[in-house]
Amino acid sequence: MKHEVSVRRSRSGEYGATFELMTATVLERVGHHPATVDDHAEVCVTALGNELTAYLAGATTVAEFRSWFAAPTRPGYAVRRRLAAAAEIVSVFESANHTDLAAAWLREVDAEGYVPARVLRLSEGDETSVKALLETAAAWTFNSSAR
Repeated sequence: MKHEVSVRRSRSGEYGATFELMTATVLERVGHHPATVDDHAEVCVTALGNELTAYLAGATTVAEFRSWFAAPTRPGYAVRRRLAAAAEIVSVFESANHTDLAAAWLREVDAEGYVPARVLRLSEGDETSVKALLETAAAWTFNSSAR
């Protein structure tokens, strides 16, 4: 494992050490691997059900959604991004011990008339849309936990 240590002097005259690990090496040692589209789909199907997951991914039917994973080619970029975003949203609810409410929140119409599931489905899983959805989900879980 490669370690890099450097000592730097800040403008205030204080010294501080920065320590960098080769992240990939550390993650490999502990058995962590980057999540795949299959991992994201599994998380979503488990927490949200087949129909909502298929809808979020952009499929017309559950059968169409399943066919994307049975085919020799993998789901397209937009599908992968939407599933990754949906899995992140599930993790927000999981962190608040409200995984069971994730599907209901995704289907709920907010004060402005937006439905989070529809927003995600119509997006390409772009950073702006995902960030807005994650922030809204976090605020919602915080407020529901405070009740």
